Amino acid sequence: PFWLKTDSYHSPLLLSGPPAVATVLWVAMVHLRLSALSWIPLAGLAAQFLIGQAVDTSDIVASAAVREYLSEDSFPGLVVLEPLKLDGGVWSLRTYYGGQLPFAAPERSLVRDLPGTAAWTSIEEATEAIGTSLGFAPLEPLQTPWAVFDAQGGRLQDVEALKAAPVAFFLELGVWMWPAVRIGFEQQLRDVGGGTALLRTLSLRPKVFEVREFLSGEETEEVMRLGEKQGLRASKGVMQSRDIESGKKHTQFRTSKQAWLGNSLSPLIAKLDLRVSELTRVPASHNEPVQLLRYGEGQYYHAHMDWTELELYDNQKDLWISSHFGFQDRLATVFWYLNDVEEGGETFFPKHGQPICEPASRGGEPTRLCPGAFDPDMKSCDGGLKVPPRKGSVILWYNFHASGRGDRNSLHAGCPVGSNLTKWSANKWVRIKPLHSTARWIAGHPAVKRHSWVEGSAEVDPNACQMEFLNEAGVQVDVMWKADQGEAHGHDLHKIESVLVDGRSSLNAFRGHEFLLRDDSGRASNLVACTPPSSAFALSKDFVLKVTEMRPEL
Repeated sequence: PFWLKTDSYHSPLLLSGPPAVATVLWVAMVHLRLSALSWIPLAGLAAQFLIGQAVDTSDIVASAAVREYLSEDSFPGLVVLEPLKLDGGVWSLRTYYGGQLPFAAPERSLVRDLPGTAAWTSIEEATEAIGTSLGFAPLEPLQTPWAVFDAQGGRLQDVEALKAAPVAFFLELGVWMWPAVRIGFEQQLRDVGGGTALLRTLSLRPKVFEVREFLSGEETEEVMRLGEKQGLRASKGVMQSRDIESGKKHTQFRTSKQAWLGNSLSPLIAKLDLRVSELTRVPASHNEPVQLLRYGEGQYYHAHMDWTELELYDNQKDLWISSHFGFQDRLATVFWYLNDVEEGGETFFPKHGQPICEPASRGGEPTRLCPGAFDPDMKSCDGGLKVPPRKGSVILWYNFHASGRGDRNSLHAGCPVGSNLTKWSANKWVRIKPLHSTARWIAGHPAVKRHSWVEGSAEVDPNACQMEFLNEAGVQVDVMWKADQGEAHGHDLHKIESVLVDGRSSLNAFRGHEFLLRDDSGRASNLVACTPPSSAFALSKDFVLKVTEMRPEL
């Protein structure tokens, strides 16, 4: 018998056999979900028809549209797709695993022409077939489904669109990420801020891009003015378990001042929120509010991640829940430079160019270090990649691989600002899922073992609270959070999300956080607070929030 290892990223090269037989076998494979097995015995003849004959990759010549996106590097979770028109109106799909050039790929790389394409009746079926064929691991609970996109980051909606595309992209993560390809690679992005944007690759590991003149001079000045008006306070973040236990202070890591700017604060902030969504091609519902930062002379932020390395938070169960066991986090950081800085203030990537440890793995402690990959001095700004502040520019970097695994090379720092200088900047974080997606603890989730959680080592934060709103008012409403800005600055209402008529909204909050619901006319409900572990309210037609029962988790 012929053995095909389907859960490995290192399978033989494949080419389609006769379409009729290949289609039957392909459909059987998809319906039986054979990718969930470790090894599949197939008869020799069946294997020939299903997976075709191996070919010499030196004979493969990609089209110009496809070659533009193929790299000498391999990017985990990305597959570049090349639709092929064959004789008799038949079509096939050539796949380049990792987005890698055939001559640069390992001897056993995945360059395949997938059989059975004629049987695909929906883009969901096609996506499932691509992922199954290439041996991607089955989806875990809370994981986003795989997806296929065009070169402008648009999600393909049907098989005909895939067939017609000069080039397409399969992403295991299921959310669009711009391909890095090579340093200096430039992509013209349509429909960004009413025009185009030129996205230029600065780094492959991690994936870092630059867009100049993303904000106008007037916009940068207005954002800084809004921050001053809000009032800036000492920056804080989520500390690792070992740092909490050792009693370290936030000022040992960062010394900047910050303010949060929600969309309701100014039409400009709402406009820039949309522009960021147009840049990333990720819906604005995934965006966090703007975190405005001001660094004075000598101020810094030591090297850190923008995503949660779960193995470092083994006694903070609430973080595991809010991060959906690693499947809901800050996918991307869009970092705004609001002024020029003559000396210092660079954004620094100390692990620039380091290898990806065990790229086929979903992460965990064993993938943290490997030959060539090491943890640098977190306080140093020597070596690595430095991006100097340039007024109006933004840099975009991805904190995750397209496989859905966090990228340890995305470690970054804010270098100390020079003498008598000030740096103004802002973070705009873009999440894998909509901002207020909720989850609950799942005993036995694969991530528990992968990231070395010890069951019972800690409890959920006693102040964590799940909120639920039911809209029975007959009109669409917005969930508004009352953010406490301190006595000197009063309160500010931030829109969290919209709730359709008879719709439901669930979000993670904390003890005492207050919310109200408001319609487009400005009519607002009473304020309600969250009481752990959960609180549920129904909005009546007279716009009164009343306590109700939590609905079962969907």
